[in-house]
Amino acid sequence: MSVRTVAAADTSFLLREQGAGDGVPVLLLHGVPETSSCWKRLLPLLADGRRVLAPDLPGLGGSSYSGPYDVPSLVAQLAALVESEGGGPVDVVGHDWGGSLALGLAGARPDLVRRLAVANAPYRHVPLLRAAHIPFFALPLAPEALFRLGGRRVVRLMLGLGWRSQTPLDPDVQAEYEAAYTRPAAVRAMLGYYREAARPRLAAAVRRERPAGPPRVRAERMLVLWGARDPVLPISTGETVVRDLGPECVMVTVPGAGHFVVEEAPDVVADVLVDFLAEQAASTSAAPPEGPERHRVAAAEPIQADAGDLPSVAGVPVGGTPQEQAASAGGDAPTQAAATKARAKAAGSKAAAKKAAGAKAAGTKAAGTKAAGAKAAATKAANKPSARPSAGRGAAARTPPSDPTAGPR
Repeated sequence: MSVRTVAAADTSFLLREQGAGDGVPVLLLHGVPETSSCWKRLLPLLADGRRVLAPDLPGLGGSSYSGPYDVPSLVAQLAALVESEGGGPVDVVGHDWGGSLALGLAGARPDLVRRLAVANAPYRHVPLLRAAHIPFFALPLAPEALFRLGGRRVVRLMLGLGWRSQTPLDPDVQAEYEAAYTRPAAVRAMLGYYREAARPRLAAAVRRERPAGPPRVRAERMLVLWGARDPVLPISTGETVVRDLGPECVMVTVPGAGHFVVEEAPDVVADVLVDFLAEQAASTSAAPPEGPERHRVAAAEPIQADAGDLPSVAGVPVGGTPQEQAASAGGDAPTQAAATKARAKAAGSKAAAKKAAGAKAAGTKAAGTKAAGAKAAATKAANKPSARPSAGRGAAARTPPSDPTAGPR
């Protein structure tokens, strides 16, 4: 891996790079409070036949940039970097703020982005009640005072609140983050990101208007990767990202990982990204990798946990019962089992029909016998002399009144 400085537009980028080849280059964008060091373990795994570029974001880490910090301006800096490194298109992967800028780059410069993957990054909807640091960092003066007094402890707190994996953060990397986000220039730049993002929303709220949303994003393939235990941006936020990106977007959740999924589960994330970025789709008969859960989010419904409904990423099957998987591979066992079940069902139906026919015949015979007995009794009664005296000439014959409560027999 090489580390160098690249001047592009108004930014002097610190750029980590690894790999070579004719494959489509990959641009990796980190989040806050991180630097491009968060990608160290993934760089060699993704750099097979392609260049992988991991810059520090404008104004953060080792990159120098004095603003403005609104998303369109930051996206323009990244677009200039891509063009200076050979032009596009590139495949873009971003986490946290890097994910938001990746979405912005794909929306503003679709000519520079082929495939897009975002990890634990909001798009059009932000859960401010859970991500309380966002409105706080948009305040004047108070955040600067917090970083001035708390220093490294604030960075450790930010990392600790979002971390859920049992895998600890590398101590050297953590020390780098703490040093990077206690420099006044970096703190000013980071807070500028949040303030510029919050300002349009606050202005729209004052005017009682809906803020203008980011541009629609389209890419050849799109992936949303999410740490399932993120306490700041829950899975429901990831679902909204998928819905906003459209039905072709696939979501992968990583159980046990929190907000910093790239560093909490680097091997799992690397496997998912290698599949997603592969030029040729993996064989559909390959076994699904363990760990992540892959699914497609319905346009107006929450995630369905039924494995049988899960689609594939890069051709890797991710759902279905063992019988269904065997059937798709041409196995005979499921077919035989289904045929046996059908024959048993048919035999049962036949036996039930025979039993019903026998019951009907018995019922008919019994009814006939009962009717014959009733007829014989009626004939006998008719031939028996009446015990009642005659009513006499001219008198009306009296019939006992019928019981009005008696129903049909």
